[in-house]
Amino acid sequence: MKHEPITSTVEQVPFADLYVSELNPRTIFDPAGIEALAANIRHLGLIQNLGGLRDESGKVVIVFGGRRYRALALLQDDPRFATVPVRIAPDQATAETWASSENHQREQPHPADEIREYANMAARGVAVPAVALAFGVTEAHVYRRLKLAGLPAPVLDALKAGEITLANAAAFTVSEDEAQSLAVLERVRGQGYSDHQIKQMLKSDAVRNTDRRAVFVGQEAYEAEGGRVTTDLFADQSYYEDEALLHELFTAKLDAHAGTVMAEGWKWA
Repeated sequence: MKHEPITSTVEQVPFADLYVSELNPRTIFDPAGIEALAANIRHLGLIQNLGGLRDESGKVVIVFGGRRYRALALLQDDPRFATVPVRIAPDQATAETWASSENHQREQPHPADEIREYANMAARGVAVPAVALAFGVTEAHVYRRLKLAGLPAPVLDALKAGEITLANAAAFTVSEDEAQSLAVLERVRGQGYSDHQIKQMLKSDAVRNTDRRAVFVGQEAYEAEGGRVTTDLFADQSYYEDEALLHELFTAKLDAHAGTVMAEGWKWA
């Protein structure tokens, strides 16, 4: 069966000519959330268009974007929002389809593009709660993406190209050595390595915080002697970078502990 493409246009429509359709799937709104969204739109502009259908009188009935419409209603003191971009459906059937599916099948950006967009907004001084509100995601989601924003550009390029997975990209955050990261990237791209294997390559000389020496010495004592610790941002794990120093501290503490035990009357420890 041949499917004809749906044609739609984006038009600038006076806000006074808009109203919400009963087809709009969102019917319950938190007033505080609408106020926060309005503040966000005032600061960032309208990132996502509304969708609607012209009625017989020439006005536009909004079939998706009810929250944005209500937020825009609070911004009519600002001439920037006197007219609003609206995607106009060509017919009633299309409008009904939009109304039922828009909230569930909105196209999601590629993680690499999302990471870069969040990073750009953060660089402009946009707070994480505002970014989350603008994109309809949780603050925790934004923080996780921003942790990936510091990766070397070729790593994000490889993610976008499908040569590594998102979990693979997250594994690269354990390294602060860009040259090493790029060398490992060339080795793993397109080869199906796991994130665990990538971390092993990046931290082959480091000691995990679960190592008995690290547990015995303790991070505070290790860092007090100049030891450097790298934290895995996506796992409850860290790496002690100077194994020689850790071993030295471990041996010294073990000898001191043995001396204490022997002083208590033990012949050997």
